[in-house]
Amino acid sequence: MRSILVLMVGWLVSLALVDRVPAAEFLSGQTVTIAADETWEGDVYIFAQSVKVEGTINGDLVVYAQRLHVSGTIEGGVIAAGQEILLEGTYGRSCRIACQAARVEASTRMKRDLVAASYSLEVDKGAAIDGDLIYAGFQAMLKGTIEDDVWAAVNRAEVFGKVGRELSITTDSKNQQGPPPSQYWQDMQLVDIPTVSPGLTIHQDATIGGKLTYQSSSEVTIDDGAKVTGPIEWIQPEKPVQQDPQDKIAYFWGQLKRYATLLAMGILMVVCCPTTCGGTVDQIVQRPILSLLAGILAVPLSIIALGVVAGLILAIPMAFGWLTLDGLAVAGAFIAAFGTVLYVGSLAYFFIFGAAAVTSITLGRIVFSDHPIVSRGRLMLSLAFGLVFYVVLTCVPYLRVGVFVAAILFAFGGLFVWMMVGLFVSQSEKQAPATKVS
Repeated sequence: MRSILVLMVGWLVSLALVDRVPAAEFLSGQTVTIAADETWEGDVYIFAQSVKVEGTINGDLVVYAQRLHVSGTIEGGVIAAGQEILLEGTYGRSCRIACQAARVEASTRMKRDLVAASYSLEVDKGAAIDGDLIYAGFQAMLKGTIEDDVWAAVNRAEVFGKVGRELSITTDSKNQQGPPPSQYWQDMQLVDIPTVSPGLTIHQDATIGGKLTYQSSSEVTIDDGAKVTGPIEWIQPEKPVQQDPQDKIAYFWGQLKRYATLLAMGILMVVCCPTTCGGTVDQIVQRPILSLLAGILAVPLSIIALGVVAGLILAIPMAFGWLTLDGLAVAGAFIAAFGTVLYVGSLAYFFIFGAAAVTSITLGRIVFSDHPIVSRGRLMLSLAFGLVFYVVLTCVPYLRVGVFVAAILFAFGGLFVWMMVGLFVSQSEKQAPATKVS
């Protein structure tokens, strides 16, 4: 009962407050103007080619337009995107703008931050930003007052005014070109793009109230009369390291030795197990998806089997000891240890060399022929040819790990499928009735 009463009271209070909650307004058209004698309650969303705001908005202003000129009072913040933006007046919260060219006039008063992204940003003398300035673009000319920090990443910048705390900026003085010709910036009616000197320049009467941190290939220009209260830190970009020709030769020889090693180990496997190599490659070529899925199962099974084989070293002697056959316990221990070493060596060999050899033979067979390869000579020829592709692919930085993993999965999966197919085929042949030949 108490819960129902609480819900009813909350519902009545919400009804009483409905008329007091300002609604958002949506405006659109070719040209949208909010006159100086107009006051809008709540947020205003405008989509137009040209927008001019001279009145008062007791909320946020969100604009998407080619031109935006704000000279009134915005109690909230501004979020705007367009070609050119001219800001005047008073702003209660942060302004976030993205455009081609932006200008903050001398009469502007921002009580919070300015976050901007544009080709050019100019803050006139007399403009005041009570928070931070965060800017990314080609150039910046700062003549006004920024009470807190300035964080910027530009090609060039000039500081004439005041930065209350830290100035942290990244510039690039390599590009010595000025602003683009006017024909590339047509229909600029509100903002004139200034000419900014390359690099970072702190002019006379400029004040930096905290630390100056700049990253640039050239040293900052600080005119006489400029004041930097905190320390100055110059971060020079690292020069690209040119690779020594000797390192390239050493890398080439290293890959050549790697190719020769894999080729020798692959030839050894082909000589010793030609049927296994050919059958595994056949399964990968004929059943690639099944081989890949089987590899996902076979790799962990082979590792589990390693633990089982290693456990035989203890299990066999214990079994003979339990049967009081002490003479066989020692011999069983030696046999189990030899089997474990043999299995571990074979597994390591297949992981390191066998998977690469099987993958290379598969690549060579795909290129040379679709028919099964049974002779040792053709297996070696496919190995030598496909191994070139394997070594080249494993030299690619972001592709190396993927090639290694794919080779291991396909090799183990193809071997597992070949063994299973051979097992079932052999059993079916044994169970098939003999055909009487007259």
